[in-house]
Amino acid sequence: MILQEPGTRFWAPNIVEKDHYRGDGLLVWAGIATNVRTELYVFAGCSFTALRYREGILHPLVRSFIAAMGTDTIFMDDNARPHRARMMLSYLENETFPQIAWLARSPDLNPIEHVWDMLGRLIAGRSGPPGTLHELQQALLQDWALLPQQAINDTIVTMPRLCQACISARGYQTRY
Repeated sequence: MILQEPGTRFWAPNIVEKDHYRGDGLLVWAGIATNVRTELYVFAGCSFTALRYREGILHPLVRSFIAAMGTDTIFMDDNARPHRARMMLSYLENETFPQIAWLARSPDLNPIEHVWDMLGRLIAGRSGPPGTLHELQQALLQDWALLPQQAINDTIVTMPRLCQACISARGYQTRY
């Protein structure tokens, strides 16, 4: 669902061009928290399934990140289909780390989505766009290292205010 002012459907800021193609791609994962983040993990040429999410990300990466963060850490992912598969829900029920129940289709209320946007802007701001998957992988890793932690912190700090604005607007548009 896209909310926009009447008569602005074809305005340039409301249009996002996307190229959809089949073939290899990259899966990117990182964990963020105030004053700390994980390395950026880039998985090449793989489809994203619940099994791959559990075995390649949750089990080895999320567990160790949350263990290092301490007991007041809350795990938050989005509602991607592999995240909500029965096998994943069963796995997460058995984990000891607290989780947030998240709304479907609410990416603006998830701080990592804003961080991905910042990273995407860094990639887009390069003098020449990456031409191959390998170049893209290298650019992602380099720009992740350059992304200021303070920008991530600022994004996390704004989340309670953004959530409150969304609640006050009863799910409709906010100024954010």
